[in-house]
Amino acid sequence: MNINRLFIILALLCCSGCSMVTLGYNQADWILRYWINDYTSFNTSQKEQIHLEVDNYLRWHRKNALPGYIAFLQDLDAAVNQKTGMTVADVMRLRTESGRLYQLTMEPMIRPAAHILSTLDSDQITELAYTLAERNRKQREKMLEGNEQEMLNARAERHVDLVESMVGSLSSAQEKAITAMSLHIPFASRAFIEQRETRQAGLIALLRDKAGEDKIAALLRQWLISPESLRTPQQQQAIAAYEDAMNEMTVRIAATLTTRQKQHLSEEIASYIDDFRKLNSKVETASIK
Repeated sequence: MNINRLFIILALLCCSGCSMVTLGYNQADWILRYWINDYTSFNTSQKEQIHLEVDNYLRWHRKNALPGYIAFLQDLDAAVNQKTGMTVADVMRLRTESGRLYQLTMEPMIRPAAHILSTLDSDQITELAYTLAERNRKQREKMLEGNEQEMLNARAERHVDLVESMVGSLSSAQEKAITAMSLHIPFASRAFIEQRETRQAGLIALLRDKAGEDKIAALLRQWLISPESLRTPQQQQAIAAYEDAMNEMTVRIAATLTTRQKQHLSEEIASYIDDFRKLNSKVETASIK
């Protein structure tokens, strides 16, 4: 099961605009239940358990995770706007902190997810395996379509779109520069996809063997705490080279941003911080009452 998607849903429930953060978070319980139920056909008892666990998790998340998101966003804004310019060390620090926040966000979900998964019958496991395989197939079609140059070109377009969504309109010179940088970064999408498929195969094997909640939880925790331990040497090498190159690319892109673009990014970050603070304060107010 791709637990990265859950983190994205919770941390980035909207694409832009502070009002959308609040709207997304107010609907997070429905979004999460719908997403979870889309993996296989749960019975009534399992659905009730999922409903309860989602509600409990979101209360925890508002109280315990949002302050960390706020601090991270403040650090990101400071790094982009420092007079000396962003450095590779800054990017690596932010990457480390985002990893810590990811673990913080996901840890409370491990035991409830393992419990639900341990209750699946053979038909549900078969359906889950089919769902995962279909999603992997679609991901391969999207990320690995065409020859190597075509895949690199498609990735470069995604990089340009991502930067533009964060800082506003880019000049043609900036688009060309980002494209050129992206084209020279090692291609690691295949390694990421293969790693995910191996993880999922291991999970399905545990479920079919009726391994039990503890072993399922241990596997999920390994995915969270030490994903590199499940990579082949080739996958580890490809992913490490990609991440190093992305660190360098991030610094180079930051150096090309205009004052207006940095202000746009700061305003976007400020809108997220404001909404996260409001959501967190509602929980604190409710606790006092």
